Amino acid sequence: MRWSTMAIIAALYAAQFVPLMFVFLGVPIILRVEGHSAATIGLMQLALMPYLFKFLWSPLIDKYKLGRNRYKSWIWVLSILHVASLLALAMTDPTGNITLLFAALFMVTLSVSTQDVAVDALVISLIRPDERPIGATLQNIGGYTGAVIGGFGFLYLYNYLGWSVAILLQSILFLLPLFALRFVQEPERSPDAPRVTFKEALRFFAQPRIGPWLGVLASMRLPLVLTILPMRLMMVDQGMSTEEIALWFGLFALSAAGGASAVFGPLLRKLPRLTALYLAGILNIPALLVITYFVASFPDAIRYVVILTWVVMPIVDIVIYTGAMDRTRPGLAGFDFSMQIAIYAAAGMFAEPIIGVVIDNYGYLHAFLTTIPTALIPLAILWFFVARKDASDKQSEAN
Repeated sequence: MRWSTMAIIAALYAAQFVPLMFVFLGVPIILRVEGHSAATIGLMQLALMPYLFKFLWSPLIDKYKLGRNRYKSWIWVLSILHVASLLALAMTDPTGNITLLFAALFMVTLSVSTQDVAVDALVISLIRPDERPIGATLQNIGGYTGAVIGGFGFLYLYNYLGWSVAILLQSILFLLPLFALRFVQEPERSPDAPRVTFKEALRFFAQPRIGPWLGVLASMRLPLVLTILPMRLMMVDQGMSTEEIALWFGLFALSAAGGASAVFGPLLRKLPRLTALYLAGILNIPALLVITYFVASFPDAIRYVVILTWVVMPIVDIVIYTGAMDRTRPGLAGFDFSMQIAIYAAAGMFAEPIIGVVIDNYGYLHAFLTTIPTALIPLAILWFFVARKDASDKQSEAN
């Protein structure tokens, strides 16, 4: 893969994550400053649901093309819709009608989440199997760069320039990498690709030995994700301002994640896939032990612990994204990849209420202690259902 193509891919991912992180991190802080209740702010986060459920309509992107190129045409059309949504959001008053604000935020995340399906599928079609760790690394670097800009940069732009100007600048930034997209040559659809139907898409779950992989998807990132909620609440309880929390979560931690992606991504490319999975799972354990130790002994150091979490997390992401690319089928990359990432992301979201109950009833230390046993789950799946099966298959072939 050419360096110019790699740079364009990273820029596309960065542009996508700007609005997503703005909605996830920046908007709640802005709404709180404008005097909205915590309940209202919590409901606004439902605007992010399209990112989780984009797999439901992803077969449409795999099946139809809106121009000469399948995925590039979708990227262009969805980019226009996204910019239109941002313009509508810029004209919405964050202190006014909450229903209109939610509708605008929902359209922003719906358009950019659907575009993400097309970008993922385009990237998978562009890279060879041995380049997939690099593709996953670019996804991480671009994503974390966009997250810093959207979660931190635009929050500060809002403070100095106001809501409308900050959103308008966001729309301009989103369009910049699209002009370079015309230099990317999209491969023709494989003649062996299956006919795209929703029934055919669901055959993904009928593939041999897919069950253990789904278990790894659901559990690999879970231990680290479960530390994020108690970290944020600890910062609030320690009296840190929302701006300071955004600084540590939106700038320092995510910048560390982007740097870790750049450093470890090329190294992970040299490892066998199973070895990389084991490494990612094993790294969770010392990270959680260190986090728990600092919470118990030096709770004021929680801001530095946040950075440790986000240094380890991109290593897990790169390994999982690579494995997800490996399991996509020709012609169905949009659905296959989106479905896997939805499973990867959903586990933490559904487990967070349990951690909240633990915090309310037993305190922060017990919440962090609870995360440690969860780190054993992906390792157990890899050992009992993946590695042993691989060894058994090799033994059968030898006989």
